[in-house]
Amino acid sequence: MTQKQHPILLFSLALSCLLVGGGGVWFFLNRAHQQLLGNAGFLQQQLDKFGNDAVKPTGRPPSLIRVTEAWEEKIGTTRAFYGQLVEVQLAKISSEVSGLVVDLPIEVGMRVKGGETLIAQTDRTWLELDLEQTEAEIHSLEAQYKFQSSELKRREAAIPGTFTDSDIDNLKTIAEQFHRNLEKAKITNRETKEKLKRTTILAPFDGYVVKREVGLGELLSPGTPIAEIVSLGDIDARIGVGEEFINQIKVGDEIPIIIDQLGIQVIGKVRSVVPYAPTAATSFPLLVRLDDKNGLLKVGMSVTALIQTTTPRDSVVVGKDAVLDKPDGSTVWVVVKEGEEFVAKPVPVRIAVRAPNVYGVSPETEEGRELLRAGSKTVIEGAERLFPNQIVRIVEINPVHLDNLPPKTGQKVIPKDADEPKTEDADPIEEIIVPEVDHTVSK
Repeated sequence: MTQKQHPILLFSLALSCLLVGGGGVWFFLNRAHQQLLGNAGFLQQQLDKFGNDAVKPTGRPPSLIRVTEAWEEKIGTTRAFYGQLVEVQLAKISSEVSGLVVDLPIEVGMRVKGGETLIAQTDRTWLELDLEQTEAEIHSLEAQYKFQSSELKRREAAIPGTFTDSDIDNLKTIAEQFHRNLEKAKITNRETKEKLKRTTILAPFDGYVVKREVGLGELLSPGTPIAEIVSLGDIDARIGVGEEFINQIKVGDEIPIIIDQLGIQVIGKVRSVVPYAPTAATSFPLLVRLDDKNGLLKVGMSVTALIQTTTPRDSVVVGKDAVLDKPDGSTVWVVVKEGEEFVAKPVPVRIAVRAPNVYGVSPETEEGRELLRAGSKTVIEGAERLFPNQIVRIVEINPVHLDNLPPKTGQKVIPKDADEPKTEDADPIEEIIVPEVDHTVSK
């Protein structure tokens, strides 16, 4: 054995002793553990030490939920139909006379006032010269007509035989011709004056400029378009309504309209029902007149009309989120108090009325009709993880969040006769976003 192999042999012997010793310890410990597990007295001592609660089932913990109260209301099925805001008046302003554009003070987006705001001014030079010429011609014809008329009267009053009838008739014809020429000159004079007025082109109604067609210095002829103006004050919502519902709508009906970009709801009145469907989808145009809220509503904004398509009837109404609507049936979870605990119970329902944010429901069982009625607490959050008769805990809502909220809706309603909303130094979005928490019950 060499000197280098001696340390390796010592390491091998040490490792073998360690493994043999460890195996022996494990054998004796395992044997002792098996003996304890087979000792009934030892096991009973351990159970007594921990108590009976250690083996009792604990059940499921209370589930956190949010609730709203159901209420009774006369309600009908409401469907959403879509469209956009369109102008009430759109005018293409044109020139009525020929002339060079010498003033064009308008810009796209500029607001104009009917009968006051200048749209364009054309050159008046040549018309003013024409006016001077016709006025001079009128003065000349008036003098000649006056002379001929005086001469005719003198001859008619002369001694009989002084002038022949032929001379008098000839003079009368000349006087009448001067009179006709004078009247013609006066008409030309009025025409020139009217053309001069129309070189000044004013806005026909209150609105704003959406397009400018010409530039300063361009030569216009009659009919040349200058600008396009859209009216202010009123605005129409153009809604496409399906053929199965169009006959239920009448002129004068009031319809809620949601302005999608602004998140507000306004009330409009049906102005016209167009009896012509321009598309293969048989969607009929419906025009609903709205106030533009001092320019807050703008042409082109998308809108949603909420149209009632069934006759309203008395129903138990719950929030849309309170209904678990599945292919095999619909369920509303109702929370009742049993002793000191709140317990969730499922109520099978039939959805009788569908509206955008609420449903009118009818319980399908007698027990359900006892549980679900006006004032019942219905679960709007957390229902997916509930099981029958589960103890629940209602999440509390800070009452501060409930102040100044409109009832039973998630949108702010602006009535027709409401004051104009403020648009200066204010963010309108902060005024119109309203969380739907007005029926939340805190416990």
